[in-house]
Amino acid sequence: MCTGMNLLFKNRKGLSLIEILISVLLMSIIFLGVSSLYLASRKLYVASSEKSIIGYEIQYAIQHIYKNTMAAIGDETAAPGTSAIDVPSAERVDLRINNNDPVTSSNYSTVTTYSYYKSGNTLVFNNGSAESLIPKVTVTAVNFTKTTNVLTGYITATYGSQSLTFYFSCYPRLGTFN
Repeated sequence: MCTGMNLLFKNRKGLSLIEILISVLLMSIIFLGVSSLYLASRKLYVASSEKSIIGYEIQYAIQHIYKNTMAAIGDETAAPGTSAIDVPSAERVDLRINNNDPVTSSNYSTVTTYSYYKSGNTLVFNNGSAESLIPKVTVTAVNFTKTTNVLTGYITATYGSQSLTFYFSCYPRLGTFN
């Protein structure tokens, strides 16, 4: 049997050092391509996750502001301090809320003031007790503007390495009593 094996491998040479080096080089190039694709997709995933978190948080804050602005009540033409929306500074808005349902001419003046303002790195909602409205993100800028009876503004927040700005516009409902 030994002679049969010798005849079987008689004309075979083995792998040369050059062939091994070329195969290692090709495998390294393929590995580098796959790893760079993985790292790029991971970076994209992290960035989109951070933007999603900012989006959810700011969307919640804007919906909260909108809901309370819709409940705001006041008289734009009456004495100062009776408007539905007051903007004492660009980073603060005060809303006069009537929590009675339904609002009638007899309970119209029963209002509570709700406030939204930037304090440090957060947006604060104050309805008698102050609380951070969106604690997961860092609020870098808040701007409230009142034009006639419309509240407009923007909120800029960061999370991780991402930053987003959301703009909004809302107005209190208008009603009359007969």
